[in-house]
Amino acid sequence: MPKQNLLAPVGTPLNNALMDPYTSSLMQAGAQHAGYSMPGFYNTPLHPVEEQAFRTWLQKNKVPFDPDAPISDYDMRGFWKGMMSGNPNAVTGMNPNDKQLHFGDYYKTPYHKSFSAESKYAKQNAPRWNERDQLIMPDGTVVFDERAQVRK
Repeated sequence: MPKQNLLAPVGTPLNNALMDPYTSSLMQAGAQHAGYSMPGFYNTPLHPVEEQAFRTWLQKNKVPFDPDAPISDYDMRGFWKGMMSGNPNAVTGMNPNDKQLHFGDYYKTPYHKSFSAESKYAKQNAPRWNERDQLIMPDGTVVFDERAQVRK
């Protein structure tokens, strides 16, 4: 059976039977967000020298990211490149809900369960965060509740 190209744009139908559960969940999130994400690919390309420095940074800082994954819910290469150039969107912080390190929404890809309008890959109609840590659609529909996720 031929391998599928998992680097396909969001919304591209793929055979979930060929995927592990994690990749399948990423693809489901991507399909859910297809209506409000920019078309295209969501990994910042790096020059081979940059790629080596990026991988060294990942390892040295124990960043929970698989640089060999075929798809990702976060453009960590974009984050790294932004951090190295002083981009103010390349920020981290402590998530007040789960008390874990959090990388900002700017580099989230449409494969992320909490993809928002703050992402560089989002269209204007993407859900936005409210003051209760919920992602809401323009009509007010809650599509993701950060606080409820932590309580599970």
